[in-house]
Amino acid sequence: MREALIDATMMLICVHLRPIFMFTLSKRRFVQLAGLTIANRILPNWLWARPFSPPEDSGRKVIIVTFGGGVRYSETFSPEGLKNIPQLAKMRAEALFFKSCTNAGVLSHFNSTASIITGNWQRVDDFGFQPPASPTLFEYYRKQTGVGPLDAWVIATNKSFSTMGAGSEREWGLPFGANVVLPKQLLLEAVDDVVKKNPQHGVANRDNVLHQLEVILNEGYEGVGWTIFKAGRQLDHHVHNTLTRGLIGFINGPEAPTSGDELTFFITREVMREFGPRLILVNFWDMDVAHWGSYSLYLQAITRTDRLTGMLWEEIRSNPNYKDKTTLLVLPELGRDGDLNTSSNGFLNHRSGDPSCRNVWLLALGAGITRGETDRPIQHVDVTATAAALLGVKTGAVSGKPIREILNQAA
Repeated sequence: MREALIDATMMLICVHLRPIFMFTLSKRRFVQLAGLTIANRILPNWLWARPFSPPEDSGRKVIIVTFGGGVRYSETFSPEGLKNIPQLAKMRAEALFFKSCTNAGVLSHFNSTASIITGNWQRVDDFGFQPPASPTLFEYYRKQTGVGPLDAWVIATNKSFSTMGAGSEREWGLPFGANVVLPKQLLLEAVDDVVKKNPQHGVANRDNVLHQLEVILNEGYEGVGWTIFKAGRQLDHHVHNTLTRGLIGFINGPEAPTSGDELTFFITREVMREFGPRLILVNFWDMDVAHWGSYSLYLQAITRTDRLTGMLWEEIRSNPNYKDKTTLLVLPELGRDGDLNTSSNGFLNHRSGDPSCRNVWLLALGAGITRGETDRPIQHVDVTATAAALLGVKTGAVSGKPIREILNQAA
């Protein structure tokens, strides 16, 4: 409940952040705050000490997007749901669409997503206090290719995903894991500080919110969930500029920001433009607002995530680092309870295990993929085996199977 309250408050604050920064701070002051202090919170320390070098053109790239937070067929690719996803509907016209993608595992966000990126059904702590029990796709890729952490990223709205970048097996683990960043945590920290330290003013006072943001930006802190590979204190100039652009784009973009997913998109786009990694997991999560019980907010979140996914696809098609060499895989990590299930609360939850919870869809598009649809059932755990084959690496013992329709087209 506390997390939901902070999220709701943050959404209201985001709507007002844009005028705060535009009219209270000069552009020079904002750039100074964002550029000189915020990078501590967005990137892990292992990046600080190493100079930036442009990525090499190393062949096929894979971006996995969890259309996240839990979404049902009825609000997406059913005939009545298409109005909520205009961008995905447009993308489907050039995609390979799998009508049946099954989550046969634990119906929690962490376990469901961990199953997608390990190829094995995961049954660890639901809130991310334990890493996946199996090696991740990132570890297979980095260990076999020898690339550094700049080439594998997890960018997640869900703050419990701090351990998503690497599994717990000793011979694999963090030395071969992904860089994990949780952009929304910055805004949560700011709002949380306002609520705790200034309850008499609260978040309605814009100056109070701005003050708390400046305090957090200037203090710097550890332990917000970044994966840290190496220590260092000198911020690389290229990294500094990358994060500054992402943050200014979020705060002062053409549309007032309203969610953590939007910040996740802006940071993802800047990472793509500057580092060109071959493997990225993007976790959108706004749809989990359904737990609050508002169907209209749930639908708004679906449409917003649809828009952001469409913008990500446009970035892939226009960015020279990704154009004509990237396979994009989009799937919900889980569904939500069905309305006809009398033992559940419908769209509010995702715990009944009924078909509405477990049966979702997958869109594959990009390099070598031609339009088509198939009724052949696939599973979430098939994604890792498929992505590994696209990247030219082998997996260990996984439950999933390579999706032949994707590999045959993308060969």
